[in-house]
Formats: sequence, structure tokens, C-alpha cells
Amino acid sequence: MSKSKNPLYVVSKNGVDVEAANNIVEMLLKKLNLDALIPVLNAIVDTLFQSVTSYPIFIEVKKVFDRIFEQIINLLFELQMKFTKK
Repeated sequence: MSKSKNPLYVVSKNGVDVEAANNIVEMLLKKLNLDALIPVLNAIVDTLFQSVTSYPIFIEVKKVFDRIFEQIINLLFELQMKFTKK
């Protein structure tokens, strides 16, 4: 991976801690202290995948994922619009 010309950094604890972020999503997760939420979300996804035992259940799980991803995409679009407005 090549180095970014404009890297993102997350500064916390009044400038004591500085962490690099690979993208805007990672930066937001770190800035809002939501990076600890990722293992919880992984556990939820694993549980949903384990519950798929038939095609009808698969369709219901897919509907849940579709709703979640639609909301995430909308949120990312709104954030992108806010960050690009200057």
C-alpha cells in the first residue's frame, strides 16, 4: 500500500495520543471511541450467519443486512457531504 499524500490522524487526550487512520470511517470510529464496537458487531454478524439453516431464514437475515448497509451508506454519504462542504 502506498502512503497517502494527506494522511488522517486522530488526536485524543488533549493531544497526548495521536493515531493514524487509514480512511475516514476508521478516523470517525477512533475519534468517537467506537472502535471497541467492532468486535460486538462481528459477534452479532456471526450469530446471524449461524442462524441461517434454510433459505427463508437466509432471506430474513439478508433483509436485516440490507437495512443495516443502507443506513450505513446514507450516513457515510451525509458525512462525506459535510466534510466536502467548505
